[in-house]
Amino acid sequence: MNETNNITMKLNHIIFWVAGILLFAYSTIRAVNIPMTVDESTTFLVYVQKPLIDVFLNNPVNTNNHFLNTFLIKLSIAIFGVSDLSVRLPSLMGHLFYIIFSFKLLQAISNRTIVILLGIVLLHLNPYFIDFFGLARGYSLSWGFMMASMYYLYRYIQDAKNKYINWSFVFAALSVYSILIGLNYFLALIIAFNVVFLRDFLKEKNKSYVFYFLKKNIAALVSSLILFVILAYPISRARANNEFYGEKTTFFKATIFNLVEQSFFGKKYFAPDFLLVVMGVGAAIYLTVMIYGFRDFFRKNISEIRMGGLVFGVLFTVACWSTIAQFYLLGVPFLTFRTALIYVPLFAIIPVFFFSFFDKKKGLQFILCILPIMGLTYHFSKCANIVRVREWWFDANTKDVLTYFLENEKLDKGKQVTFGVRGWISPSFHYYEKTWHLEDRVKMVRRD
Repeated sequence: MNETNNITMKLNHIIFWVAGILLFAYSTIRAVNIPMTVDESTTFLVYVQKPLIDVFLNNPVNTNNHFLNTFLIKLSIAIFGVSDLSVRLPSLMGHLFYIIFSFKLLQAISNRTIVILLGIVLLHLNPYFIDFFGLARGYSLSWGFMMASMYYLYRYIQDAKNKYINWSFVFAALSVYSILIGLNYFLALIIAFNVVFLRDFLKEKNKSYVFYFLKKNIAALVSSLILFVILAYPISRARANNEFYGEKTTFFKATIFNLVEQSFFGKKYFAPDFLLVVMGVGAAIYLTVMIYGFRDFFRKNISEIRMGGLVFGVLFTVACWSTIAQFYLLGVPFLTFRTALIYVPLFAIIPVFFFSFFDKKKGLQFILCILPIMGLTYHFSKCANIVRVREWWFDANTKDVLTYFLENEKLDKGKQVTFGVRGWISPSFHYYEKTWHLEDRVKMVRRD
């Protein structure tokens, strides 16, 4: 039995290494090859050029400025000089962080190779989600820190050491500072931890309710206070300027349906309603995990898998209700398109717990896992590319256009040639105008 376990562990480690190298290579190749997009270029042109105080105070006011990402871009180009790769390097580090801690989380949940493979596919091979790793935005950093926080949440479920609480909130706070959308996760994390604390409290005797929960929530209180101090001013200014991006329809339409639709990447499979079938299967898995978790919560013994499934289900649920509450109480639009991608890892981990329910029925578990593994891998293979970003498809040929222009236009020494650009594509052209030092040769003019 021990020999079998050792072989399984070695196989799992090989899978982690191979998958990790391939995933990181994919995002790195994209970071080198894909031209800078409109939002990346705006960050570079507007905020990276500013003093640090303006970055941290969000001056000028715009949610395009992802504080920690902007700071790290400034640091990266100070060390390595200006290039597409150096500007995107912080995002690549975020992807590396996400890969490492997602693998650590999967390894903590299960030692079943088929379940781990499914987890890798669910957490990494969403083509819309992986599009944003390697772009100079705060999403990658935020998701990397969020995944680290999720890992330490589960480690606390396994082994109730206070150091895991502290680390989880440290990374959650960094996730928020990478992009403000992380506040939804941060709030959900507080609730999720308190579900675990409640379970632990019910097992203990002769403990003061108030003292116990205050002591356990010190990390949450301290990190909340720090975030309030550094973010209250920039958030209030962003709210006053109506800077929050989103839609004002319904949570299901703006966030859930849109996210699943974008994840299909424009591909059509089977019947026209197949998208709804996928959402139905996802909802059934979510409800099953939650029902079994709540059923066992007040029992004397609850397995780590059932408890983990319940807590991560609560994490996803509260993160959803957080945006709904903000919409009705504060008028903040629902998350949509790229801003809704925070829900991909929050939901994708739930099926890992679900399929771990079948550890004693290995044949059934294999069949249940292999179908989505094959389907999602096939879908990713149809969508993977190293030339464009779905969200900003119009920036795919910026470098080619400029290169062709420079090679074929007669640029007389000492004279400028006017280069007209339209609307959304203008920041990307201005980025290359600056980084390729074309200001004396080409005059970029926006023509809408």
